[in-house]
Amino acid sequence: MTEDSKAYWAWLQLSLGEGSFKPKRILSYFPDIPSFYDAGPTQWHSMGLFTPKELKQLSQNTLEDGKILIDSSESKGIQTITPACKAYPQRLYQIDNPPCMLYVKGTLPNLDEQPALAVVGTRNATTTGKQITYDLSMQLAQAGMVIVSGGAKGIDTAAHQGALQGNGSSVCVLGCGIEYPYLMENEAMRRSIAEHGAIISEFPITKPAFKHHFPIRNRIISGLSVGVLVVEAAERSGSLITARTALEQNRDVFAVPCGIYNPVSEGVNNLIKAGAKPVTKAQDILEEYTNTYLLQLEQFKIESQLQKKEEQLRYQEPRPVKAVDEKEATEKHRELKEQLSQDGALLLSKLSNEPVHIEQLEVLTGLSAQRILIAVTELELCDAIFSHSGRRYSLPGQV
Repeated sequence: MTEDSKAYWAWLQLSLGEGSFKPKRILSYFPDIPSFYDAGPTQWHSMGLFTPKELKQLSQNTLEDGKILIDSSESKGIQTITPACKAYPQRLYQIDNPPCMLYVKGTLPNLDEQPALAVVGTRNATTTGKQITYDLSMQLAQAGMVIVSGGAKGIDTAAHQGALQGNGSSVCVLGCGIEYPYLMENEAMRRSIAEHGAIISEFPITKPAFKHHFPIRNRIISGLSVGVLVVEAAERSGSLITARTALEQNRDVFAVPCGIYNPVSEGVNNLIKAGAKPVTKAQDILEEYTNTYLLQLEQFKIESQLQKKEEQLRYQEPRPVKAVDEKEATEKHRELKEQLSQDGALLLSKLSNEPVHIEQLEVLTGLSAQRILIAVTELELCDAIFSHSGRRYSLPGQV
């Protein structure tokens, strides 16, 4: 990887702008960006891919312009990474419009080996929402997940702070240049993130934070991650753009259920209705990835095994005592069903000791997946259901 080859990518981003879908299309015509550069204006025009403005920019910008961007960044200790670099996350490159340039302050974790979760939500978060975000992010970081967010007020700040408190890594993806004085009240937090992870942006280091930058930025937040967790989002929240982008990128979407009178509940609850997995504890997320990222989430795996062992021991009681416990459990089960919604009671009646996949529950109950997930949340709040990996559910106490 030479400095000149970096300059080609910097030239391309200067010419096409941030968020463009065209760099990947270029690579369906040419083996690499230097070859595209060498082809020249006549061949660029014949491709029928570019607007007149883009053709003008491609011709007017030079490799020297790209080198200036790189040199000015690296002279300030900010790394520049392109898709041709080994350090560029392959998970991010798999999206339809990966950034041509990443400016990095700190050390970007190896996100191809370590699972990362994007945590997003409203800037106008409630005290409860920020506490939930902080706690979940801390626990996920302690288990080995990298927490990715956007460095804004509210939920983003709580996510980064929780990850740092959990002695984990965090990645802050900015919608402006790294050197631009954005939200200076969070400057100390950004310094901590750079020490324990990375501040990154696709925007040149002094570029201001314009409103239209943030939807462009959001695709990177989800693109770096295996899933996105949304905590508190109004009906038209920018966080829902990140969730929608995550679905387009084939990422998992999680959401923390909100009370219906919470002004920032509607977006989150609508996500759950549409199929996002409800989250009430860190384990709801971790269980989805422990098989894929076995070593990285080893701590969570060990703790889960100990918890399951304790549950097994609790149930290994003499038969007479167990029979009394079962009788009491049956009575509690009956009382609980009377308190549940119709869907919740129906789902509870179909659960057994053996984990059942959500598709089978659709057949058994006649309910849609969305209604089942809402009922699952209701039962989880009553500790009346156990969620297994792979969207399987059983009565609690089963392993």
